[in-house]
Amino acid sequence: MKVQINYGKQYIDVEAATLRIASPNEVEKRDESAVLIQSLDNPVDSEPFSSFVEDEFLIVVNDAQRPTPTPKVLDILLDRVFHDDFEIAVATGSHAPPTKEELTYIFGSYYKYLGDKIHIHRAKDTQHTYYGTTSQGVEVFFDDILNKFEKIVIIGSVEPHYFAGLTGGRKAFLPGLAAYTTIEQNHKFALEKESKNLALKGNPVHDSMEEAATFIKKDIFCINLVLDKNRRIYTCSSGDIFTSFYQAAQWSEQVYCVPTPKCDIVVTAASYPMDISLYQAQKAIENGKLALNDGGILILVAQCWGGIGPDMFYQLLKQCETPDDALQKLKQGYKLGYHKAGKIAELTSRAEIWAVTDLEPHILRDVFMKPYTSVQQAVDDAVQLKGDDILVLPEGSMTVPVCVP
Repeated sequence: MKVQINYGKQYIDVEAATLRIASPNEVEKRDESAVLIQSLDNPVDSEPFSSFVEDEFLIVVNDAQRPTPTPKVLDILLDRVFHDDFEIAVATGSHAPPTKEELTYIFGSYYKYLGDKIHIHRAKDTQHTYYGTTSQGVEVFFDDILNKFEKIVIIGSVEPHYFAGLTGGRKAFLPGLAAYTTIEQNHKFALEKESKNLALKGNPVHDSMEEAATFIKKDIFCINLVLDKNRRIYTCSSGDIFTSFYQAAQWSEQVYCVPTPKCDIVVTAASYPMDISLYQAQKAIENGKLALNDGGILILVAQCWGGIGPDMFYQLLKQCETPDDALQKLKQGYKLGYHKAGKIAELTSRAEIWAVTDLEPHILRDVFMKPYTSVQQAVDDAVQLKGDDILVLPEGSMTVPVCVP
């Protein structure tokens, strides 16, 4: 049996005697423009978009490490704007500023003539304003770009997230436009057991993000896309930042949650652009492990064309001889990125991670992963050890296994 797996911008074939394949669910193919128009003209708990943008406003968009098809939204959105009084903020969170190539990915052809309107958030360097402290003790500082506008339009997509529950909505502000210290304080909660895929209320990461968004006393129009397995717009909920997000969250679960058995071998691929770094590829690991038996082998496929990414998690694991050492070190204090170290250490204490990437082999060994240069070879070797009980997640960053007996 054969399956195609994304590696960077290419595809490779992987074969085995038997393969189970779990991808986002098949849903109706819809007219993307019609979906957007319907949502913008009939928002949830908000005036129609055309009325909302009669005055100056700020657009907040995702960076290149999300699959959000921002240009498709701009096609419809800008047709309803009859003035030039707007700017655009790229919500990078703690990520590095996007390159020119990444800005072209984010904006498509619009980058050529919207370039002078684009503001890049920099969590460590941008000027920030203090908005308050959440009930969980997170000190909230947001990018000063928010001070310039009374109306804000968010363009985002809602996918499962391994510790925030789901992306989208409130995430445009925290971590999107937040100061580094704010992001670090919030992400510390990722180590809590309640911080997991699909979990919202009661998830301390989500709860703090949502509370932080309430500190922004502005008019907000939120566009929450739900994409199908082919990255096409399946549906969209627009309007109030909270009610539209929760509606989109329900639709997102219908697309991305897939019944699977637990297996001894799980191949999980972080497809482009979520394969930019080992830091981002963590999402594919976290989804894949949900279907992995104890003592099993998880094979990560992620080109990591941008390298390690923010390397605080790597530096912590590199210092440790064993996963247990890393877990003990985490108890001594938290820095942004340590949650990824903790997740890797927890998994490698009960199973193995093999990784097919463009990274140097020693980097993977430093984080308790076994390096491979060939997916097929990794699968063949795993079969020799564990048999042919294999599950493949071609869209591992966006597929949430819901294990059934």
